Amino acid sequence: MIEHASSGGLDGRDSRRARRVTVDLPASVGGRLSHAARVVDASLVGCLLRCEVDLDTGAVVDLQLELPDGPVRTKARVAQSSLDGQSLPGPERYLAGLQFLGLAAADEPRLRSFLESELRRRAGAGPAPS
Repeated sequence: MIEHASSGGLDGRDSRRARRVTVDLPASVGGRLSHAARVVDASLVGCLLRCEVDLDTGAVVDLQLELPDGPVRTKARVAQSSLDGQSLPGPERYLAGLQFLGLAAADEPRLRSFLESELRRRAGAGPAPS
């Protein structure tokens, strides 16, 4: 799991210190044309996305990520995009770091709750027995 240190629970104030949680969530990204994607890690301030299109750094995109209790829709800025060096043979895949530009008031607590439950679930999983 990728986690960046923060003081206490999830910190949505400083994007470099926000706790990132490894996830696997369906998503779509784009503007007029939407593309299927997967969120591979998330925090309260952004996410890492795997998709088949190379997103332009600095572009503002529409993002929809599917939480278990329903979708979260937001605008996001592409902080970085690069070819996924670990992608399987087949179509090229890209990784894009997205910074949320503002979550709806109702979506922030939903995302926080989901991320905290993922952290608890993963902490309880522990290593597999030999």
